[in-house]
Amino acid sequence: MNIPIYQKLRKEGDYVPRFLIKLWQIRIKEKFGLEVDSDIAEVIVKIVHERSTWKTSRAEKYITALLKSKGENKEQAEKKARDIVKTILE
Repeated sequence: MNIPIYQKLRKEGDYVPRFLIKLWQIRIKEKFGLEVDSDIAEVIVKIVHERSTWKTSRAEKYITALLKSKGENKEQAEKKARDIVKTILE
């Protein structure tokens, strides 16, 4: 039985295949000109396949935390995370 990838993601929760993360990194770079690392791409894959307000705000908070851990200040990290999520979901 052949189950589409988005249904597998929903059933298995947090598991995201590595090839899908790489694919989205390339897609984001080509379409939007944004360089994102694999952690942020993984969050983006999850929110794209599960659109809801809760997931979107949760993704913004998670991406903000990742950016802050990489040395960005709070305000810049929040703005960048909001912009990334907004850009991808449009």
